[in-house]
Amino acid sequence: MSKPLAVGVVFGTRPEAIKLAPVIFELQKRSHDFHPVLIATSQHRQMLDQVMDVFRIRPDLDLDLMQPNQTLNGITCRVLQAADSALQSLSLNCLLIQGDTTTAFAAALAAFYRRIPVAHVEAGLRSRDIFNPYPEEVNRRLAGVVTQLHFAPTPLARENLLAEGVPQDQIVVTGNTVVDSVHTLRKMGALDCPLPEGVPHDGSKIILITSHRRESWGVELENVCGAIADLVRRFADVRIIYPVHMNPNVRNPVMSLLGGMERVHLIAPLDYFQFLSLLRRCYMVLTDSGGVQEEAPTFHKPVLVLRKVTERPEASMMGLARIVGTSRESIVEEASELLHDPRAYRSMSEGDNPYGDGLAAKRIGDALLRWQQGRTPVLESRKQFQGTQREQMEPCNLRCTSAMAQPEV
Repeated sequence: MSKPLAVGVVFGTRPEAIKLAPVIFELQKRSHDFHPVLIATSQHRQMLDQVMDVFRIRPDLDLDLMQPNQTLNGITCRVLQAADSALQSLSLNCLLIQGDTTTAFAAALAAFYRRIPVAHVEAGLRSRDIFNPYPEEVNRRLAGVVTQLHFAPTPLARENLLAEGVPQDQIVVTGNTVVDSVHTLRKMGALDCPLPEGVPHDGSKIILITSHRRESWGVELENVCGAIADLVRRFADVRIIYPVHMNPNVRNPVMSLLGGMERVHLIAPLDYFQFLSLLRRCYMVLTDSGGVQEEAPTFHKPVLVLRKVTERPEASMMGLARIVGTSRESIVEEASELLHDPRAYRSMSEGDNPYGDGLAAKRIGDALLRWQQGRTPVLESRKQFQGTQREQMEPCNLRCTSAMAQPEV
């Protein structure tokens, strides 16, 4: 009997752990085929620990690299050096990375330098703008250069990779693993957490806000806060719930501009159970998060994307999301339409999730095994995630075009 494949699985942020949890469970379940080795860089210490506790994930190696106010250069150097030392002590058949974080890019580079094959979960997302999102767009492109097996979440992501010259036999369309996580937690009944403390059950329409990306710091975040204030003043039946990121570049301006405002609840960051529970029961969500764009369609929640461009255009193509940017006027206009026009709301809250079907982790496990065995195709086309016909016909990214002439102060 052949020896199980030693698969290193590296993660450092909360989204990485969330999206890799189903893959880790799949590899652990198939112990005759795989020996997963879990490596945590702890790029985001506290938020990562929350998710590991929720999913009962325990890393085999915890590099514990988090530092206060860490710079991108600093965390990149620390991940590269620490990952190299870890990989030197391990005997891996491949290293599995996820997404577009500094952990993913630097760990992939460390594996390449040691000639360890890299497999990339959530490969092929592209905005075509190296500063939006920043630094994620560059992280995922650079990681893709040293990747040998690309797990594209959607057919559009596959097309992006093909356009860059990646051989077709190195790409598998799996669906996004975050949909696997949401389906699992929903079946467990784990998404029934109460509203956050201080938020009354008064029938208000809850607007959930997440805004913390680097490219939104400064004037753009001030615009978002201004739009939130305008919406609360305009609609008496609206409550805002904003889990505020701990980074002072986010927390300080948000607390200054919105602190103490009636029906605006600025709360501490939530664990994943609590956040999905809130996403499930909110009226709509305003977000600059890529992950929330993927999760919200499972709960049929309209999404207004607080970015100029998205690398996840499928929901917009299906009419489930709109890219509104960070113009105060545009945010208020688009949110107001959903609040007073039932037909507009229904058009954005109906339809299946275009990002996955809950079977991504199984496809990844099957493909990893066949790839390591040298079998072709890595996964038959009929077994890959098909997405939707419409999304396969549309361009590869969407940009915000409304009310974006100049940022507002």
